[in-house]
Amino acid sequence: MSSRRRFGFLQSVILGLVLASVVIWCRFGNFQRIGESFQPDVSGLNNWCPVPDVVTPLKDLLLSSGHFDEPGVLETQIQRLSAAVQVPTESFDDNGEVDEDPRWTTIDDFHKILEELFPLIYSQYKPTKVNRYGLLYTFNGTDVTKKPLLLTAHQDVVPAGPTSGWTYPPFSPHFDGIFLWGRGSTDCKNVLIGILSALEDLTSQDFLPKRTVVLAFGFDEETGGYRGAAKLAQALLAEWGSDSFEFLLDEGGMGVQEVGDVLYALPGVAEKGYHDIELTLQTTGGHSSKPPFHTGIGIMADMVVALEKHPYVPRLTQSNPFRRVLECRATYSPREVEPWLKKALRNGDEEELAARLVEGAHEERWLMQTSQAVDVFAGGVKVNALPEKVMVLINHRIAPHDSIEVVNQHVHNVLKPIAANYGIQIMEPSAIASNTQNATSTGTLAFSFPQSLDVAPVSPTNNRVWSVFAGTLRSVFQHPSSASQETLDRPRRVIPVGDIMTGNTDTQHYWNLTKNIYRFTPAREGSRVNTHGADERMRMDAHIEGIKVYYDLIRNFDVWNGE
Repeated sequence: MSSRRRFGFLQSVILGLVLASVVIWCRFGNFQRIGESFQPDVSGLNNWCPVPDVVTPLKDLLLSSGHFDEPGVLETQIQRLSAAVQVPTESFDDNGEVDEDPRWTTIDDFHKILEELFPLIYSQYKPTKVNRYGLLYTFNGTDVTKKPLLLTAHQDVVPAGPTSGWTYPPFSPHFDGIFLWGRGSTDCKNVLIGILSALEDLTSQDFLPKRTVVLAFGFDEETGGYRGAAKLAQALLAEWGSDSFEFLLDEGGMGVQEVGDVLYALPGVAEKGYHDIELTLQTTGGHSSKPPFHTGIGIMADMVVALEKHPYVPRLTQSNPFRRVLECRATYSPREVEPWLKKALRNGDEEELAARLVEGAHEERWLMQTSQAVDVFAGGVKVNALPEKVMVLINHRIAPHDSIEVVNQHVHNVLKPIAANYGIQIMEPSAIASNTQNATSTGTLAFSFPQSLDVAPVSPTNNRVWSVFAGTLRSVFQHPSSASQETLDRPRRVIPVGDIMTGNTDTQHYWNLTKNIYRFTPAREGSRVNTHGADERMRMDAHIEGIKVYYDLIRNFDVWNGE
């Protein structure tokens, strides 16, 4: 073969290989995967923190999410979120049943507002109401082989408290040119309105999904979700079955945080457990003029002091998602972490590592340690009568390495010697009904457990569902926006990594529907201010950026073929 023919043959082979590579590269569904130009520091780190490719919707004949930056969109979203915030859908701990307590009726007003704000959705996809106030929307897809998406939010808000503490009345929303002020603007009517806004826009473009999209909006998340999300979950299980959804996205997570020149998108892939313990001390009453050396209140106070002197041990286990966060920081922001951290993550003892981390980081302590908080202390009825009954309520948020059983045993072990010192008989929880007070004891201590929740299962971050979700977050947040106050003309590094939440969301009721449960309010750090507090407010450009996430997420999952 001549050198010219050989050269031509090699050209053909190379061209064929290039074309084949392009075909394979682009075949991931019908969306585009964009590579990266930056290189992480992975020297000696065992390839920590793998990052999925950017995933951008491609060729679905719909407008790009960039059209939400057009004039007029901001004004529309201000009107929508303001209308939602204006309805005081407060959720109280002592709410009665939905058909008995008139305080629920504000949610009827909220439903009317939603129908006015989203006429296209309501003309084609009128929601089913579950337990009167739960909302279930179903956008049926054309491909029944694709598992549906489930997007969730809640309609209720925490009570606003005295209006005197607010710059603007909590249910009279005010836009100051940057933030929209009002109760629920960040938790989580911004999420609910963002999801519906994305779908209203898609509906206006005659979007016919291949993959079914289901929306589930509870109405009592702030008090545990037992009337709202729990009933919605029952309805979804009855209709679809267990493990029937591809992906669930709820509010939560830690948003998008900036560390050096890198952005970290931090969805919650797990939640700490929850456990309340109520201690009830019964002692002999009598006249205060002839008291014992220690009244029931004094004895209980000693017990509380002992519990607070014996906190739980922080530990950063391999299974704790926060460990992945630190590994990612060490990989992609090596100049922003302590020099010792890499080695400690690789070789350090779990307790020693956690102890060193919490030395200067109070907030991060509770990602690695079970918390205990004595929140209620009640006893006595009259100033000259000895207290016969004293009650304490202790709230625990359980770290992944602990459990409800561990907490119960810990409290028992701490209180047992104190009870013995005062002659108090501990009534064992498993046999309280059959226990009788010992004739020589000065009182009894009983345990009860008003509310408990196991540590949530950790959602996977190593499968293709996570790749599509994380790749979508990278696609949206890599671009500078007014919400980020950036002037860069190049894409930012965005590293999605699952974290653990210290609080609980409505997802606690949806565990049976899918293993792919993610909690993420799409907003950059600093754009959600005073959540649950006075002067709660939301940056509106960040709210629009969140709509882009929902819009692109629906599109990306719609074309994804599951491979």
